[in-house]
Amino acid sequence: MKNKRNLLKIILGVLVVLFSLLFGFDIYQDQSELSDVREIEEVEAEEVIDGDTIRVKALETGEVFNVRYLGIDTPELEGPGYETCFYSQAKEKNEELVLDKKLLLEFDIDKYDRFGRTLAYVYVLDEQGEKETFVNLELLQKGFARFYLDNQNTLYQDEFVQAALSAQEDFLGIWGSCGESQFDGKCVIKGNVARHLEDRKYRKYYHVPGDRYYSKTIVNLIYEDQWLCSIEEAEAKNFHRAEQ
Repeated sequence: MKNKRNLLKIILGVLVVLFSLLFGFDIYQDQSELSDVREIEEVEAEEVIDGDTIRVKALETGEVFNVRYLGIDTPELEGPGYETCFYSQAKEKNEELVLDKKLLLEFDIDKYDRFGRTLAYVYVLDEQGEKETFVNLELLQKGFARFYLDNQNTLYQDEFVQAALSAQEDFLGIWGSCGESQFDGKCVIKGNVARHLEDRKYRKYYHVPGDRYYSKTIVNLIYEDQWLCSIEEAEAKNFHRAEQ
């Protein structure tokens, strides 16, 4: 009887060890993965590439790399000698905010895009090393950028949407200089032309009231967005139904 009890204890012990190895490893792995989320890093801005991309130097390691701002999109330089409306103003504002200043990078779920750029929320630090300006948000609030809908990196999505809507309502920056987004109250379907960070290709989606991202989608005529009156009109113009 005693031998049976000892054998049972041994079996239970082995099962506990196996359980820990099998399930505990996954648990610790998940925790380590989560530890990378909301990671931060201090850098100094060495170059402003455009309105939403900068080149920085890490203060701790000296590594130099490009940073793409999360959650926003600014006008682009489409080719030699051709700037989209408000490209220069957005770049100049970005230079004013960050060039030669110490910055804090805050990361979300995705730390890099397919081009190897670091994706981050960017803060200007004051002399005491405290957060002074939230650059992504500032560019949205002043109308130098539009909100970029990202289903993965959503830490400040609500604040970004409100900032973009406020700038749009006040016709600030691109909203007043590069095409309006007037809503006549009749055609309520939002036709949105969005560029994906993954491959930088434009895609056309439409959002119907009640859809998941309807309230977070902003119609901006400079990007060929449209107010559409029916699903038939949307599909005839090659817009595809967005995720619901």
